[in-house]
Amino acid sequence: MSLLRLGIDPGGSSLKGFYTLNSFNPELILMEPEVATVPRESLEIYEQSKIGESNPENSAWIEYEQNCFAVGFLARKRFNADLQLQKRKFELALPKVLAIVGAIADKHDLENGSSIHLGILLPWGEYQDRVLFQDLVTKALSLYKFKGRSKAFSLELFLCLPEGGGVLTRGRSPGSILKEQTITVVMLGYQDTSILLIERGEMSKGKTEPLGFSKMVESVKSQTSGLKSEQLTVAICKAGKNSSHKALGELALNVDPIYREHEISRIRNAVANSREEYWMMLSNWLKLQVPRHVDEVIIGGGTAHYFRSQLNNLFSFSNVNWCERLETQINNSFPEVASKSLHYRLTDVYGLFFFLCSRGMKQSQDIVDTGATNE
Repeated sequence: MSLLRLGIDPGGSSLKGFYTLNSFNPELILMEPEVATVPRESLEIYEQSKIGESNPENSAWIEYEQNCFAVGFLARKRFNADLQLQKRKFELALPKVLAIVGAIADKHDLENGSSIHLGILLPWGEYQDRVLFQDLVTKALSLYKFKGRSKAFSLELFLCLPEGGGVLTRGRSPGSILKEQTITVVMLGYQDTSILLIERGEMSKGKTEPLGFSKMVESVKSQTSGLKSEQLTVAICKAGKNSSHKALGELALNVDPIYREHEISRIRNAVANSREEYWMMLSNWLKLQVPRHVDEVIIGGGTAHYFRSQLNNLFSFSNVNWCERLETQINNSFPEVASKSLHYRLTDVYGLFFFLCSRGMKQSQDIVDTGATNE
């Protein structure tokens, strides 16, 4: 039977995963983050009426314990799902895992009965739910349906790290001695902001607050009209810190030319105001959470690079590590992500993936050693 090793970040901006099958050849899979509960009849109508055939990750739906969920692009475009940011990531992670495993299985003809090594990132505030989630996902993977076809896999290894754990395991320079330093990991995502404090090799503190980039996007949305969060997020990131007139102008292409300049000016002002307000909230929180005596601050997440200069100033009392070596590895291995600046958002799950693989190899070696000892 085959073995699937898969690391997942069920983030609020996208569902991200690195995986490999029997021979070690890492691949990247990306899905939209939306999940929608949908009547089975609606999914049957979708399957019967669709024209053409998309990749399984773009037409993903799962059925488990008599409930059906559309996940990713299908949930967003066909069933108008929202991000449900008010929910914990833990609550939506199960259908996301089942969908991404099902999509990989269909792409690679992964047979039922195959084994899975699964790693997942959860915010520190939900990290305490990891044992419960392991029980739920073990049971779910053993019997569910993906796009109407039965799937059954055996979860042989489960690894959960708090957000930031992936960059901690692989984002530091080779030879760095963790046990002799005090380190803070700061992860700035779309939904949450998390910090981890590591003292002499042990994690002594963690905290998560709903201070992700979505806070800024919602503020801009409240000061403008007719714009969707998805549109705003893309445009704001593309516009950069100078709020490029051209990038933000794309949001007003459908506005009557008479009012277009007024609308662009309105959007730019909203972005500037929201950026200042959001940074004030975020920086005040970080000042309270990150001790000034730390030897190193490791920073990750897509939001972090939008505020790179401010974060460098905020943590000027310490060595700031932007995980650039890890980003370079991702760009070299997956050139398609560089043009979309996705490498900023992939470092944590990339580190998790390699940590999962090394844990799996150690487990296999321990089994071999135990067998040899018993002979």
